[in-house]
Amino acid sequence: MHKDISIWMPLYIGDLQAKFARMTAEQIGASLLLMMDFWKNGTIPHDLATVCSITKLPQHTKAKTLLNTLTALELFEVESEQILSSFLTSLKNQALQNQQMKSDKAKNAAQARWNKSASNAQASTMQRKVNAQAALEKSLSITQVMLEPCPSSSSSSSSSSSSSSSSSSSSSSSSSSSSSSSSSSSSSNFEEKNEDFLENSKWI
Repeated sequence: MHKDISIWMPLYIGDLQAKFARMTAEQIGASLLLMMDFWKNGTIPHDLATVCSITKLPQHTKAKTLLNTLTALELFEVESEQILSSFLTSLKNQALQNQQMKSDKAKNAAQARWNKSASNAQASTMQRKVNAQAALEKSLSITQVMLEPCPSSSSSSSSSSSSSSSSSSSSSSSSSSSSSSSSSSSSSNFEEKNEDFLENSKWI
């Protein structure tokens, strides 16, 4: 018998109450003990001493009467010196079937969760790759912009310097011109004074 279902036994109250309606409290208790033993251990030897040991009935006659009653109620059968129960065997098979269905359902649910987790992990990995690629492209774009040539400072300096030189040259020219003009004017004055001096000397 399957060990997982040996620790519990279904009791359908309506069915059992109907079957136990004409039995004494002692017989009902003994019947339940006999049913539990069959559920857990399987077939029971058709031996009154064994039945008394299982049901705790004090006399073989009570054990025999109980067996006859349970056989009439179709809870147990006696075959080949063995006590069997088609009623309990049917319940046991149903319990095994239900257990198998629950086990399969749990396995399918676990497999579905595993597949979902694997799918999510794969999608997450793909997303990380896409994000990494986007970050790399952005970094390369920023680097390229930073490395683009700026307007040359030397040409600006050169231009400024040329302008300065030009201005300076112009200023020098102007100064030279002014100086030259001044020099010319001084020379002219000097000559005039010299002529006046010579003219006055004649008269002396």
